Amino acid sequence: MKTSIKSISAMIFVALSMNVNAMKEGNGYVTDSGLKILPILDSRLEHNDNIGRYSDAESPESSTVLVIEPGIALQSDRGGNQYQVAYQLAAGSYFDSSDDNYVDHRFTTNNKVTLNTRNALRINYAFLYLHEERGSGILAGDGLSTIANEPVEYVIHNASLTHIFGSQEAMGRIETGLRIEDKKYKNYRNIENPQYSLISTKYKDYTEFGGNGAFYYRAFPTTSLLFEVDISERSYDLNDPVTSNSQDSLNVFYLTGATWDITGKTTGKLRFGLQDKSYDDSTKKDFTGFSWDLELEWKPLSYSTVTVAAAQRARDPEQGSNYVDETSFDGNWKHYWLNHLYTNASLQFVLDDYSESTRTDDLYRVGLYFGYELRDYVELSAGWRFEDNESSIDGNSYDQNVWYLSADMLF
Repeated sequence: MKTSIKSISAMIFVALSMNVNAMKEGNGYVTDSGLKILPILDSRLEHNDNIGRYSDAESPESSTVLVIEPGIALQSDRGGNQYQVAYQLAAGSYFDSSDDNYVDHRFTTNNKVTLNTRNALRINYAFLYLHEERGSGILAGDGLSTIANEPVEYVIHNASLTHIFGSQEAMGRIETGLRIEDKKYKNYRNIENPQYSLISTKYKDYTEFGGNGAFYYRAFPTTSLLFEVDISERSYDLNDPVTSNSQDSLNVFYLTGATWDITGKTTGKLRFGLQDKSYDDSTKKDFTGFSWDLELEWKPLSYSTVTVAAAQRARDPEQGSNYVDETSFDGNWKHYWLNHLYTNASLQFVLDDYSESTRTDDLYRVGLYFGYELRDYVELSAGWRFEDNESSIDGNSYDQNVWYLSADMLF
């Protein structure tokens, strides 16, 4: 699936043509009607020393990669209602491995409608046409990565509706939501090789319906306690290729925790409780155990920001059919040394323990880049990231280095 630069230019032209009197105001163009138009152009040049994520048993393939990501966002804020629509294309061209070329598409719309002082709605939708690089996801491991002739491609439709009763300042607030997600793979659907036919991507297509209810109690001026129940039912289009039994499951979370917002210092959300994941197939092992997640932003100084996202939960794997008990951590520190010069350091790890299997994967990523804000709308950066996967399966262990230069523009 390809989209030309000409079509992106046409989209921007149509958006700008909605009002010929649009005036530039900071980042973007604001029309007389209040619509903000934000043309986007991100680009980077990378050198990857192991594009297939091969283990030491294979000779690594390296390549330089050019990534171009044009896009546009439309924003409007009227009468307390907030609307946003955005589209971005990402095209990656590998100089020494054209089989790994890709074109991704992201379309999202996020909206908040205030009905009255006590009631509001959040209405969100996303269409994602994305890819998995060789050596990751369904294609993880030497046996698959070495014979793959293109990235795995898939499409996700995700829609959600949330009703909010009570304002942010109220003593109590109730949020209830419904959502649906549909994921379909576009290639490798019928692998003819008998050795790998059982991992054809058609067995991973699913539709998931979910809903949640949360009560927030404002215990302190900057802190609210929360109590939440979240239920989702995932239905796969096809049964398990090995057992011919259902792959469907019901996932229920019973959570409590807190949110906080100390202006200028820290914001965050912590939830913890019980996860109950049960399968329709009685021969598959269910999961009942402790689950938690954390989102945190901390500003020890006005020019320094630390963000953390971490979680523990059971999920369906890309390979195999039983659940994965996963613990993850993603930390980031951005610090301005001068007005326009900063560094950004990151650390991420994902620890996966596969049920009914001896397989474990411990994935670690570290990164560091230097950024310079040339203009309010132009940012240049140079950096490095390192990825290391330690797996109990020899062919799934690898390490990878990527060096890159990037230029991001938000006009």
